[in-house]
Amino acid sequence: MADYYTPTVVQPSIPDGDMTPLERLLLTHVFDAEPDDGATYFFTDQGASDMLCFGRAELEAALEASRYADPSTANTYVSEQLAALDAEDEDIEIDLSGTSWEFFLQDIVRRSSTVRHIEVVSSFTCSRMRPDGFGGMAVLITADAVKGKSTQDILNDLHDEADNGPLLAAPGFGVHVLLRLPEADVRKEIPRVLEVSASLTKIEAAAVTDADIRAACLATVERADLAEERGSAIFKAAVRAIHEAERRMGASA
Repeated sequence: MADYYTPTVVQPSIPDGDMTPLERLLLTHVFDAEPDDGATYFFTDQGASDMLCFGRAELEAALEASRYADPSTANTYVSEQLAALDAEDEDIEIDLSGTSWEFFLQDIVRRSSTVRHIEVVSSFTCSRMRPDGFGGMAVLITADAVKGKSTQDILNDLHDEADNGPLLAAPGFGVHVLLRLPEADVRKEIPRVLEVSASLTKIEAAAVTDADIRAACLATVERADLAEERGSAIFKAAVRAIHEAERRMGASA
């Protein structure tokens, strides 16, 4: 009989003050946990647990102490689970198949003033050399998305490249980023904008939070119409490509 394992590490360690009591309780049952200088390092050498067991009093106390949190997937999910159980049940099982611990971590990122992203790396191992027993996965959790790739995804990409050619590297198939909107640059611009707008607002630069900047950037990107700029860039690139061809052909003549 083969045993399958999913050793997993979560980085960085999560500041204790960034977790609600309920999130901390749940995550310490999903993973193993060790203190790390005011934070908690989460990991497991077996695999993340999705069936968690608690005493009702402990779980309800953690939920009540976390009511302030917004957003909180943990609050919503545990409240729904408790409501579906018999009020006299003292031992509670929380089945995470209806949600995911990744969403608990994402809520922490959304509320944190220091943690910008969380990386979760897992390996797939087996006690026997089974062909389906090995691999891995990496997940990046940000305030806006939870994205991951497994080793099978990477192999699929490599197969596509082998079958169709290295499209991303081959001339003629590349896609080039023309414009980015870094939130750090917006932060630097705010004092200059306030300086010229002194007669219109009394707000100070320090009053503008990172969440304000995030919301503004998302709204700006959503409403921006760069069709004219894109067309101009394509035209200029086409003209330059012609000049490059003329230079290359002249050099080879």
